[in-house]
Amino acid sequence: MSIIKKRMLSVLLSLALILAIIPATAATAAAKTITVTVDGKKLSFDVNPQTVGGRTLVPYRTIATALGGTVKYDEKAKKATIVKGKQTVELTLGSRTAKINGVSASLDAAPLNVKGSLLVPLRFVGESLGVWVNWNGSTSTAALETKRSIKHSLGTTTLTSVPKRVVILFNGAVDISVLLGVKPVGAVESYVQQPFYEYIRPSLIGTKTLGDETQSNVEAIVGLKPDIIIATKVRHEKIYDQLKAIAPTIVTEDLSDWQDNLQIQAKIFNKEDIATKFVADWKAKVADFKKKLAPKDKGAEISIIRINPDGSARAYNAGFAYKIFQELGFKTPKAQLATGKEFITVSSLEQVSLLDGDYIFDFTTDWDGDGAVLQHQKKWTSSELWKGLNAVKNKNYYKVNSVTWNLSGGAMAAKLLLDDLYFYFDLE
Repeated sequence: MSIIKKRMLSVLLSLALILAIIPATAATAAAKTITVTVDGKKLSFDVNPQTVGGRTLVPYRTIATALGGTVKYDEKAKKATIVKGKQTVELTLGSRTAKINGVSASLDAAPLNVKGSLLVPLRFVGESLGVWVNWNGSTSTAALETKRSIKHSLGTTTLTSVPKRVVILFNGAVDISVLLGVKPVGAVESYVQQPFYEYIRPSLIGTKTLGDETQSNVEAIVGLKPDIIIATKVRHEKIYDQLKAIAPTIVTEDLSDWQDNLQIQAKIFNKEDIATKFVADWKAKVADFKKKLAPKDKGAEISIIRINPDGSARAYNAGFAYKIFQELGFKTPKAQLATGKEFITVSSLEQVSLLDGDYIFDFTTDWDGDGAVLQHQKKWTSSELWKGLNAVKNKNYYKVNSVTWNLSGGAMAAKLLLDDLYFYFDLE
């Protein structure tokens, strides 16, 4: 047999093998039926939802109608217009740019026309019509919810659409809103670097400030006509009745528990996918940090302190940074534990040993920007008693960023704090 004939036979055999595989592959894909439910009720479609390029696309008209909307299609312009309540959505066939109430919005994938049905990305359904969308990959089920009840520290609040006009009343939640891509109409201003901390400020241009988190401006909140207020128990329990009279109000239990607060906000704003990825990345980095940490530093006693404007010092056995150190496997100095207090005030240099540890991290804040509190800090750190502390003698005393280590308390700040620890513990 000639070389040419051998090559032709090889090509024909390869082609036959490919053709034999295709039907089986297609049958497998077809067997993976995508189910869509609205408030638990399964929807029927003329054209089934499908996965294209890794994106789940669903028939928009059927879902919009099931949610109480109306759909019109301009064949000439290849544009669909959907109206639901006060919401008007415009989609153009083949375009990844839509409009929601006249404002441009990006789609993960361009709408497709399949047998006369307009198919759009599943996630866009929630964003455009104000419903919550949960995707269960194991069952290929998209569950749409037209209302969602959120349990919080002061009760349960039921929402009837994904909130758009958001007011946030504590700093950690402001940080988290930026992470989730939710721009509040109003938020408390930062303690320093007003109006908002520099690392999140670019995402908050146009957000109205509402005083600080210890004394929010209730009249300003009313004027913003929010459809959700995010508050926290320690700051806002006394004004909760006022707040919930303005708008549905969610009150978190602990303003320093960034992971719990992230999950609550993700559930409110239909951003569970972002939160899930962030937490997964966080856990991976925590595991990496623990693995790389030198044996001598595993279980080290960490003292977290600040110098106060009145000249006293404080050690923290609770709060944002403390929770992170606990998660990383560090310990609290025995002398601090013996006090039985979460916040230990040290009024004189004679008590300075209470501030000691294997490491001391100091997030003293220059509250007024006049350097006064830094003079108090200098008085402490220049004393002979201070210089006798173990952490100081071993050169393990560090002045750290007060914003990301204490004042903010959000998910993005937590990541920045952990990045700092890689530096302070000399890890790659």
